[in-house]
Amino acid sequence: MDDKTLVLQIKKGNSHAFEFLVSKYQKLVFHMIWKMGISESDVEDVAQEIFIKIYQQLDSFRMESKLSTWIASVAWRSAVDFLRKKKVFFTEYDDIVEGQNISLFVVDDILSNIELSERRELVSAALTQLSPKDQTLMNLFYLEEFSYNEISEITELPLGSVKSALSRARSRLKEKVDRVYDKEFSK
Repeated sequence: MDDKTLVLQIKKGNSHAFEFLVSKYQKLVFHMIWKMGISESDVEDVAQEIFIKIYQQLDSFRMESKLSTWIASVAWRSAVDFLRKKKVFFTEYDDIVEGQNISLFVVDDILSNIELSERRELVSAALTQLSPKDQTLMNLFYLEEFSYNEISEITELPLGSVKSALSRARSRLKEKVDRVYDKEFSK
């Protein structure tokens, strides 16, 4: 079922269509809120709240963008609100992964002499050292494969801010990989 038909079916009251939406997009929502640093004990509650908001706000979805982009935007705003309510200090994003794709893009030069499985482990270890906002942006771009424009729409940041934030996140990841590599392989 395509997204337009899915939305129309949900608006007509088809509960099975909403269940399908949840199953189709729950991985995206869980990835986003997990990468934003929400504790394991709160992830399911926050995800449930997000899907309730999606259901309640479905009339505001104008079908001008992809449904996944709109859902990611709802998830992003909800997770940021949750973190603020929990008094987690969450700096503004404009000041600002399973590492398979990232490792091949960002750190190939450093890791070219080790096995792919070791590369993935190194990048995964380095990713955990990034801030939740950097992890989330990397996740949106590399794992969820959102475009810069879609990430801008999701995060409500100007396009230039998204590009520069991702660039800085890549640089920080490369630094972390350098450190992890030195620590693991210079023994």
